[in-house]
Amino acid sequence: MLTSTVDSGDKPVDNLLKSVLGRILPVFALLSICLATASGQDQFGGFQGHIDRGALKPFARDLGGVLGAATFHSGRSLGFSGFDVGVRGGMLMAPDKDNRALRGRGVRAFGLPWFQAEIGLPFSLDGFIRGVSFQGLTIAGGGLRYALVKVSDKPLRPQFLLSWSGHSVAHKDFSASHVGLNLVASIQVKSLYPYMGIGADRTKVVVRAVPALDPTMVGDSTTVLVPRGTLGISMRPKPYLYLHGAATYTNRQAGFDTGIGIRF
Repeated sequence: MLTSTVDSGDKPVDNLLKSVLGRILPVFALLSICLATASGQDQFGGFQGHIDRGALKPFARDLGGVLGAATFHSGRSLGFSGFDVGVRGGMLMAPDKDNRALRGRGVRAFGLPWFQAEIGLPFSLDGFIRGVSFQGLTIAGGGLRYALVKVSDKPLRPQFLLSWSGHSVAHKDFSASHVGLNLVASIQVKSLYPYMGIGADRTKVVVRAVPALDPTMVGDSTTVLVPRGTLGISMRPKPYLYLHGAATYTNRQAGFDTGIGIRF
């Protein structure tokens, strides 16, 4: 009888959390994706007119910050034959103070939406692909994840994995490549799945168009390495449907990741 009483007392709290987060996370997810697509202009279209040697590294750091966004939302591997399909969004709330390529165009918050598909593979691996053609950018990417512990759905049992991602970027004014590596952890607490990640993004940018401020920069490139921290929460309003949102910190800038998808 005591157990029954405790359980029944927990259920209203659990249901309240589901109700509150079930309303907040979809709005959060849509807000991020809508903000990323709100402007019809090319966010990175000021590159040719405003880039100079002092702004190239800050630009690369900011670009890597959004390329490495939303590559994970759980420390639990999918497991062999599992799959996950969804839409992701990642944003930074402001460009680097020295990123004149974005600031010169009047860009404030900026980000990217993604389409992403994942599949569980043998040997504790997950594979994923992602991509988008968006406001002058064409991006193709993907990666692998490796489970560091046995997959489990038991409450309060931590799950850990390593997540690697890579992207190739084409734009009329520049090209870029990105590699990210993160250690991810999550745990199940009732209907919620808090997760966190620590890692780094390595981004290379190559100047393709003739910059207005310094024509000698054509063909120049720069490579940067920036740490990343992520703290988020995921929930499943339905067994197959999930929503997630996270605060991020990269390149001394705050941002957020979010997404919605179907996972089995």
